[in-house]
Amino acid sequence: MKTTDENKRGSGEAGDDVDDRQQGGIQVIARASRIMRALGAHPHGLSLAGIAAEVDLPRSTVQRIVTALATENLAEPAGAAGGFRLGPALGQLIYQTEADIVPVARPHLERLSQALHETVCLSRINARQTHLLEVFVGEQVLRIVPPVGSTAPVHLTADGKALLARMTPEEVKDWLGEDLPPRTGRSKGLAALLDELEEIRRSGFAYDNEEHTEGVSAVSVSIGTYRGAYAITVIAPTARLHANLEDFRHALANTRTVVERLLGTEHMSA
Repeated sequence: MKTTDENKRGSGEAGDDVDDRQQGGIQVIARASRIMRALGAHPHGLSLAGIAAEVDLPRSTVQRIVTALATENLAEPAGAAGGFRLGPALGQLIYQTEADIVPVARPHLERLSQALHETVCLSRINARQTHLLEVFVGEQVLRIVPPVGSTAPVHLTADGKALLARMTPEEVKDWLGEDLPPRTGRSKGLAALLDELEEIRRSGFAYDNEEHTEGVSAVSVSIGTYRGAYAITVIAPTARLHANLEDFRHALANTRTVVERLLGTEHMSA
C-alpha cells in the first residue's frame, strides 16, 4: 500500500508526463505552422532541404512533419520539379470559413472573367499573406492559373496592397514591420509601399507590376463586406494587362459596386 508521500510523488510524475506530452504537442503544432508558412511563401514548391533552411529545423524533423501534413492533404508534392507545396485541404478550410461570402461573389466574378477573358480572383488577408478563396481562369492561350488556397506576401501583390490601403499608415508600419523581403527587381520597400498606398486610397485601384512574379501583373480593388474586407483581382501577362488596363479598371469598379451592394457596405470611391 502506497504512503501519502508516494501517492503524491506518483501523481506528480504522472502530471509531469502529461505536461511533457502537452508541451511536445504544442511544439509540433508550432513547427508545422512554421513549415506551412514557409510553403505559403513558395507557392511553386519548396524542397525538404529548402524548408529545413527556411524554418531552421533538421531535415529529418521537417520530413516527418511534412509527411504528416501530406497525409491530411495540408501539403502535397509539388510535381515533377520535386518538393512540396500547400495542399488542397487548406483551401477547403479557408473556403468553408468564407462560405457565406464566396457564393454571393462567385457569379459576378465568373462574369467578370468571361467578359475580360482573363483570370479573376477573390482573396483576403490572413496574417501577412493574401489567401486566394476563389479563382476563375481566363480563356487565353497564355494565361495565369493560381491555385485556390495559395498565398503570397501582402506587400508584393495587387490584392494585398488594395487591402493594406484600408489601414492607416501607422497600422501598416506596425503590422508589416521594416523587413519586406523582395521577390523581383521591382519589389518595393516600406517607404515606397506607404507612398503607393496613399495613391491607392485616392484612386481605389492597386497594382502589382511584376513585383511578385516576373512577367505577371495585376490590378485589384478591395470590397467591404459584413465579414470584413476582400479583394477582387484581374491577373494577366504584363503586356496584355497594360494594353487593356482602362477596360479592366472600369469592369472591376462595376463588379465592386454590385458585390458590395449585395454584401451590405459602401465601396471606396474611385
